[in-house]
Amino acid sequence: MSIRLCQECCQWVSTRDGRCPDCQDVLPEAIDPAESDTGFRAIVGEVRGRMGHVRVSRRKLPTDGILYMTSSGLFFLPYRSVTRRRLVEQSATSPFWTIAAVLWSPLMFLSPFLRRRELREKDFVEHEPIRLGKDDLQLLPEFLSRVPGAFFVSIRNIRSIRQKRNRWIIDRSFGSSVTIQPIADGPFAQEMQQFLETRL
Repeated sequence: MSIRLCQECCQWVSTRDGRCPDCQDVLPEAIDPAESDTGFRAIVGEVRGRMGHVRVSRRKLPTDGILYMTSSGLFFLPYRSVTRRRLVEQSATSPFWTIAAVLWSPLMFLSPFLRRRELREKDFVEHEPIRLGKDDLQLLPEFLSRVPGAFFVSIRNIRSIRQKRNRWIIDRSFGSSVTIQPIADGPFAQEMQQFLETRL
């Protein structure tokens, strides 16, 4: 199973047979982002602003990211994974003391006091937002072909948006529904309400 971008649905999908599971369009093995940018800009439209940090219910693709409102729909830009190296304090017990403690049990009680602590480098994978300034917002469509997991839902493909507790369910005309949950404090509900009133 591979993850590919469906240019018809404007989303990254899991596929076994090389077709989009939603629209059944044939998915290309590779996409040239430079060639796709112009088409995606026309589809996404003008970026109106950021709605908030959200979590999308799905498997095998990034779930956390930022949702943007555009003149033509909703754009999800997932967080990026960053590997950072940090110093971590770890115990450095000598193998000699470990063997001695096994052979002579009284050393077991002394071992916590005999352990040395040392700093070692360790890699940590963290997820952080791709931050776009006000002047960079119009670059958003270019991320669709460059960031696996980004997606765009066109107004034409939105049948309805309904709220269920703190989740928002986007029912699409074709394809499965998309469930979005705000993950940070902010006026997400007001932003979504504004989208419903002005775009749908």
